[in-house]
Amino acid sequence: SDIAAAGFDGFEPFTTRTLPVNDENMAALEKLASQHKLRMSGIYWGDEFHKSEKFDELLKDSHRFLGYLKRFSADRLIIGPATPAVEDEKKSISNMAKLMNAIGKVALDEYRIKVGVHPHVSGLIENPRQIDQLMEETDPRYFNLAPDTAQIWMGGGDPVRLIEKYKQRIVYLHYKDIRAYHRGLPNYLDNVIELGRGVIDFPAIHRILKGLNYQGWITIDLDNARISPLESGKLNHAYIDQVLNPIYR
Repeated sequence: SDIAAAGFDGFEPFTTRTLPVNDENMAALEKLASQHKLRMSGIYWGDEFHKSEKFDELLKDSHRFLGYLKRFSADRLIIGPATPAVEDEKKSISNMAKLMNAIGKVALDEYRIKVGVHPHVSGLIENPRQIDQLMEETDPRYFNLAPDTAQIWMGGGDPVRLIEKYKQRIVYLHYKDIRAYHRGLPNYLDNVIELGRGVIDFPAIHRILKGLNYQGWITIDLDNARISPLESGKLNHAYIDQVLNPIYR
């Protein structure tokens, strides 16, 4: 109800132990979506994609997530990397790349759904080096990038530069702002802030997207609503209306 009341069009569920993406919750969500006239933008799926021994299991499980997306007429699967302590980073990313190519091919060929990775601070795919390796080892026909602006910044990257570099592989985005958070701190949630109040240059990113004539989803990602979810949502929507929408006109 807050999403709809704040003026937004859709929502993005994600895998979590407290509210898993399963048949029961998807059925409940389907009723709520219809009631509030909202669409699903995509599903965020986090798992241990870097483990070669889980290749067959996760490839099979991908059909479940892809089936939910088709049920909601959504066409984006967002991949959340695990937060492992791996002995061999390059090998782990290569393992993930093989699985991502396989899942991406199934998604596109059988479901007409595109797949992209969501780099995340403290995850296996966090910084520019790791992102570059995954992008180099995956097929752009089947696997792409679904960046989160604040996560890229916290991982040591420049969101504007990275989105410009991989603009032809952008299939989905999270717009998230953050204050001048020090990357060495253990928790960033207290520094996530409404759009336009932090360090991310959203107008520059939006101009890149306009140059691409990007027409896909941009999810507004606010981990910590200081006022209330509804009031923070309204502040985000006001920034979009006043600053970002004019760029696309």
